[in-house]
Amino acid sequence: MDWKETAKLITERVGGKSNIRGATYCTTRLRLTLADESLANDDAVSEVPGVISVVHASGQYQIIIGNRVPRVFQAMQELGILDQAAAPEPEKKKKSIPAAMMDALLGSMTPVIPAVIGCAMMKVLLVLLPMLGVLTSESMTYQVLTVIGDGSFYFLPILVAASAARYFKANLFLSITIAGILIHPTLQTLFSSGDPVSLFGIPVTAANYPYSILPAIIMAWVLSKVEKAVDRITPAITKTFLDPMLIVLICAPIALWIVGPAGAIAGDALSGALVWIQENLGWLAVGIIGGIYPVLVLFGMHHVLTPIAIASLSSLGFETIVMVAQLGANLAQGGASMAVALRSKNKNMRQTAAAAGFSALVAGITEPAMYGVTLRLKRPFIAVLIASFTSGCFAGLMQLKSFSTACPGLVTTIQYIEADRPISILYIALTCVIAIAVSFVLTLILGFRDPESASEKTAPTTAAPAAQPLTTERRLVDCPMDGKLIPLGEVADETFSSGVLGAGVALEPTDGTVYAPFDGTVETLLDSHHAIGLRSTDGVELLVHIGRDTVALNGQHFTAFVKVGDTVKKGQRLLACDLDAVRAAGYDITTPVIVTNTDEFLDIVPVQQPAVKHGDRLLTIL
Repeated sequence: MDWKETAKLITERVGGKSNIRGATYCTTRLRLTLADESLANDDAVSEVPGVISVVHASGQYQIIIGNRVPRVFQAMQELGILDQAAAPEPEKKKKSIPAAMMDALLGSMTPVIPAVIGCAMMKVLLVLLPMLGVLTSESMTYQVLTVIGDGSFYFLPILVAASAARYFKANLFLSITIAGILIHPTLQTLFSSGDPVSLFGIPVTAANYPYSILPAIIMAWVLSKVEKAVDRITPAITKTFLDPMLIVLICAPIALWIVGPAGAIAGDALSGALVWIQENLGWLAVGIIGGIYPVLVLFGMHHVLTPIAIASLSSLGFETIVMVAQLGANLAQGGASMAVALRSKNKNMRQTAAAAGFSALVAGITEPAMYGVTLRLKRPFIAVLIASFTSGCFAGLMQLKSFSTACPGLVTTIQYIEADRPISILYIALTCVIAIAVSFVLTLILGFRDPESASEKTAPTTAAPAAQPLTTERRLVDCPMDGKLIPLGEVADETFSSGVLGAGVALEPTDGTVYAPFDGTVETLLDSHHAIGLRSTDGVELLVHIGRDTVALNGQHFTAFVKVGDTVKKGQRLLACDLDAVRAAGYDITTPVIVTNTDEFLDIVPVQQPAVKHGDRLLTIL
């Protein structure tokens, strides 16, 4: 492979040298910051020899190359392409106000969702238990379970305040304090008494702050600004006690006079908007949301609907549009993926589609199916859109309701059951059948073109070398870390879960030490030490990538005991990672173990045991 030619072609197809403002790379991706991303031709870049695909993420133009990415980066440096990129870190591009608001909403809400789902599923149980005759709604157990189910909803402003403080880099506990003031029982009692409430003679508007999220997010942003302003004017000797007092004294009135009422009213307006849409469009509203939902997921905008669903669930006790539409959309991804698994002649695609389809159908996790299968093959994605719209229209026509915000999949369909409407079980089943069947059948009818193997895609177009026959020799790869096995299709990063980098498995490590899984050499080791590429003496190229986006730690919490070019023996210590510190920094530690030259072999067979230790058998390669 002529990596200089690859670097030249990439540069030309992203808009030329003048369009590259910054560049860096991680184990598999060349990360460019472009002055104008519209000048880059994604299709043309994807066709460059050595390039696997293109991803737009984190304000960067990310080109997925695999473990040869250091060579491309080096070639770009040698050719002088990166001379004007003053720093390897990508520059921050100024975002529009709507984009910044959306990012703040997503950044504040996403960490809170597990707590909301946990309590929401408790509410589902409270619907089912009386229906099954296990409990009565008058029993003390039922009443206590109701309190548990309301936990994350009533204190949602507290949870969101903590999450938003992290996003805006504000003081965590001061942010929680301001949110706590808004939901203080005494304040709520004053509002409910009917008497005017004022602070310093200025009226305080009554609002339903429990269950609301916008005031907490806005106040975290306000707090981040006030903190900096106060810190600039207070003497150093008084900062310990004077700063917190001034910050609370400034922020609390702002919250009570302005932000709190405005945010609560906006939250109620969102819930009212859903009611208005349904009243005016009826069942068609659910179909429309279902039809566009996969597109929203594609652009990362689907999380914007979550606060709307939570607002409706909090005020009405159920939700009738967002979660109902999402049920069909999620299952449609699974149905289309299963059709691909049945029809595809590409072994890797069959494995990827089956795993991704199972994940979408059972758990409602659709990113592996969408990025690895339906969107990648294009026509199945069209089938998904049609099936999502069709099933959404049916669900809306049958007036389905959701009593939870749990990710919709077959396992969580109980959240749609209405205790006083047993026929809802039939409607739920028919919605699932329609979504799966329509996407499955349409995928078979529309057809799709199997992807080329990685070896075909990355082959130079100039000199075509003689094809090498697939080997039938059996090779063994030991486990490089202690941990629990996870199917590759369930990894949150679609670059790994889709299989574009190769087949393999993932580990949830219980110990941060990485050991050599075979005798071989160190092919790749980044300065960040979060990933290592190895080549065995019998030709297996293996990538061990600790965590997701851990390249951003710049080597913090990671230690390397080898360097590029070193010969290693099976069981030799290679890397060490402080897993607790990485988790505390907010990073997912799931570790993919990928055979990056998968297409040189007939099959990659992982072990089936749930937990492994380093030195145990992990992969058998045929």
